[in-house]
Amino acid sequence: MSEQVFLEMGKATRPEIEAFVARCPVAIVPMGSTEQHGPHLPTATDTIIAEAVALRTAQKSKGLVLPAQPYGYAWVWKGVPASLTMNFDSYVQMVHDTAESLASWGVKAVYFLSGHGANPQVIKHALRETISNKVDVKVLYGMYQGIGEMMAEADSDDWLGDLHADEIETSLMLALAPELVHMDLAVRDYPEAPADYGKSEESMRHVMNTGVFGDATRATREKGERWLELAADRSAAFWLNFLNRHELG
Repeated sequence: MSEQVFLEMGKATRPEIEAFVARCPVAIVPMGSTEQHGPHLPTATDTIIAEAVALRTAQKSKGLVLPAQPYGYAWVWKGVPASLTMNFDSYVQMVHDTAESLASWGVKAVYFLSGHGANPQVIKHALRETISNKVDVKVLYGMYQGIGEMMAEADSDDWLGDLHADEIETSLMLALAPELVHMDLAVRDYPEAPADYGKSEESMRHVMNTGVFGDATRATREKGERWLELAADRSAAFWLNFLNRHELG
């Protein structure tokens, strides 16, 4: 019988975790966010997606899957009801402390897998300024993989190359937690943005109408199931390539 290649940390005991890390010293950390997702999706959308993709990624590759981090760097929603954000320095410290804690008991590589688009920017800063050459652990980070392919397959256009409460996220949630999705409230909404959007302080909160950015009405559970597998397949390949490069595969 082959050895288990993944373990959910939050559901395991200390001896189980120690035994797993002794033979598989790599971990995946789902990085979510708690923020508004329009009138039809729950505020935990990014966290639910990140955790699901992280678990499926580990099943297709390897790793100890940590409990999801539910708070993200969500400056774009600062002050918007039902949205929470950590400040930049606090988020950097949290990423550093997570990596340092894992390294202290033998983890050699960590994949910070995000379900929220702004998190990777801060994780990159944390890696370069506080982890690299300072903590004995290799770090990979980024959004779940395959988003470009999802956008190409989608039946609706994206909003300025971004996704938020749109066809893709709504479809993923229909596959993961349909009881939390209110499709009767889903809308098509493409807010107008100034020419300097993304190059100034103008952000989603300044241009939002309903909180949807795209066409959520085109979402289906079937698309979500297909895209969930796509995200896991692409993320697992990305992770395994990284591990092999560092001789941890």
